[in-house]
Amino acid sequence: MSNASRFDSISLTNQAVLLGLADLASEGETPVQTHDVRRHCKQRLSDVDTEVVGTISEADVIRSLYRLEEEELVEEVPPAETSPTGKGRPAYALAVESDAVYDGVVDELVEGTRD
Repeated sequence: MSNASRFDSISLTNQAVLLGLADLASEGETPVQTHDVRRHCKQRLSDVDTEVVGTISEADVIRSLYRLEEEELVEEVPPAETSPTGKGRPAYALAVESDAVYDGVVDELVEGTRD
């Protein structure tokens, strides 16, 4: 499957989350937890026409990461530490190259936000 068709099948919200994760991966910030992905997406989307993608909630990010994991674009990384209740928050990393994401997502999400 080509990269273009691979990305065409996912929603704009999922593409925005994937793009945020690609940015974080490029900066050496992954694996990363959902709240950090949301914060980065929110900053990145401030430069994008709001009609392209609306506000992204943490629930949107979580749903997107699950969907992207099913598409084998993202992988869940087991937490290094657990909380007092024995659970750890999952972290996520790209399962593809960042450049493939930048080339595959719609231009409206990328333009004007990448050096």
